[in-house]
Amino acid sequence: EPVLTDPRVLHLIDGLRASHLSGLEGARISASIPVSERLLNELASAFVPAEAPVREVSVHPRAGNRLGVRARVARAAFLPPVTINLEIERQAILPDSPLVVRILTAPGLVSLLGVAFPLAAMLPPGIILQDQRLLVDVRALLERQGYGELLPYLESIRVTTEPGRLLVDVALHVRARDGDAAGSLHRPAGGGEDRRDEGDV
Repeated sequence: EPVLTDPRVLHLIDGLRASHLSGLEGARISASIPVSERLLNELASAFVPAEAPVREVSVHPRAGNRLGVRARVARAAFLPPVTINLEIERQAILPDSPLVVRILTAPGLVSLLGVAFPLAAMLPPGIILQDQRLLVDVRALLERQGYGELLPYLESIRVTTEPGRLLVDVALHVRARDGDAAGSLHRPAGGGEDRRDEGDV
């Protein structure tokens, strides 16, 4: 059985999250998380509301930080699927600057498709459509997925693509609490200062 599915390990992880990572003060954690196209499409299916005017939504990562989003209009099954091409234009700068994804499809075509393929209606909370760009609020998405308690420790997040998968690089820093840091600076090591004072009498 994989370690991360062991109930004891899951209980430990839940405890760390509940205690705001107490016991890991000072830790720096860097991780590169590959998200396969299959998993990405499972997530996309979960994000798109059941009442959305599209169906069969799929996301296809490509080289050069580009993706293709393919979907079929629900009420016009006779129409072929529509593909919108996207490019990651700017990485998120935490805490408030969003990830910016540019729509490469010609503006006139996006406007023409808007009636039958309302992209804005497909977007979950935390992602908004502004002109030819999607603005992705990383903070809102993490909070929506139940990871809001990790936000104070998240230093950076970078999203890139390669054929068939998305790559998410994250860096976290669990800073010592002020009280703990102060205590560690002023606490005598083994009571050495007290013994020195007694010896100097």
